Amino acid sequence: MKEPTQQKMIKALAVCAAGMACITRISMALGEVLNGLVLLLGLILYYYNKKQIHLSPEVKGYLKAYFIFVLCTLPSVIFGGNISKGVHEFLQMWVWRFVVFLPVVAFIKKRDYLINMLTAYMAVFGVDCFLTLIQVLFHLGNNDRGWGLGGSQLGIASIMCMMMPITFIIILDPSFEKRMKNVAKVTLVCNWIGLFCNKSRGSWLSNMILVAVASWNYIKHSRKALAVIAVFFLASGIFMVSSPQYQKRFESIANTTTDRSNGDRIEGWKSCINMVQDHPVKGIGLGRWREFYKPYYKLPTEIQGLNHAHNNYFHLIAETGLVGFAGLLYFTAYFMILSFKNWMKEHNPADLMLFVAFTGYVFLFGQVEYTLDLSSGVRIFWFLTAIALGLKNQ
Repeated sequence: MKEPTQQKMIKALAVCAAGMACITRISMALGEVLNGLVLLLGLILYYYNKKQIHLSPEVKGYLKAYFIFVLCTLPSVIFGGNISKGVHEFLQMWVWRFVVFLPVVAFIKKRDYLINMLTAYMAVFGVDCFLTLIQVLFHLGNNDRGWGLGGSQLGIASIMCMMMPITFIIILDPSFEKRMKNVAKVTLVCNWIGLFCNKSRGSWLSNMILVAVASWNYIKHSRKALAVIAVFFLASGIFMVSSPQYQKRFESIANTTTDRSNGDRIEGWKSCINMVQDHPVKGIGLGRWREFYKPYYKLPTEIQGLNHAHNNYFHLIAETGLVGFAGLLYFTAYFMILSFKNWMKEHNPADLMLFVAFTGYVFLFGQVEYTLDLSSGVRIFWFLTAIALGLKNQ
């Protein structure tokens, strides 16, 4: 393939990958089409460049950890009792939604492309968050909680757990371009609005932790950074205290009795434990939680009739057994430890972005929502991860 043609294909790949991230919450169908184009362009580029592809040892390490986790879920697919459903879930969850990652890290090497891709998504996510304000002001939902451009209320909340700390990193770190910082500032304000209009308590807690983690090193060396963080937490605290509605909701975080949103989650987790006790090695089968829960494992004390366990770890230990759970724990530990260790060693903002994205989406918010099966959220997570690794390997 001639060099000009190849560069055009790489540019098209960048546009499709960014477009997929930007559009997937608005139109799932169009997001699927763009995801398919990313896969097609990636395969064509691989065919013509397979001898020249170079992945860094770090990227290979993350890939290996992910593949180990995915392979650990295979017994639940093969021996879970419904192999056709298991294969479908396996390909959908672990392969199709992962498609964006490899082509981006393998072929998009220009910093301008990576910066523009991330800037475009930040701008769209700012609109996504701001729309929650309109939805709340005009009572467009059924519970006065905004959901943004599409998907569920917890879907946008899960993405906030990645994007808010990432926008702080971009604003505070001197290595990022001015145009990107300007977009990040607007997005941060919109994200803050969305945080309160969406009213996800899990997102509040996650961002309280991750914003502090993401900002700590910058605060130590910059009074300006300290002022930015102080204003953020002070404004959030004043708003929370001055509104009885928000104060009551924040206080309900620890309420597991009268607040059934919390209490029923715990009952669902108990059911997951019962499932894995009955099916310890392979679990009940990947994607079969609904089939087993209400007919056989739902406790009388759970009154909502949950459709999933609202927890990555409880849900997957039930579906994939101890083998799949071990793989998930390995993937979690590898990703979080390596990214944070690299950040402490090199202070490269890309490592910090990797750490907060995984910790926010998979680990912290994954304690209150089954984020590994949120189609748009998973794709955006892999998109952000690929961008961060691409920026690091400049």
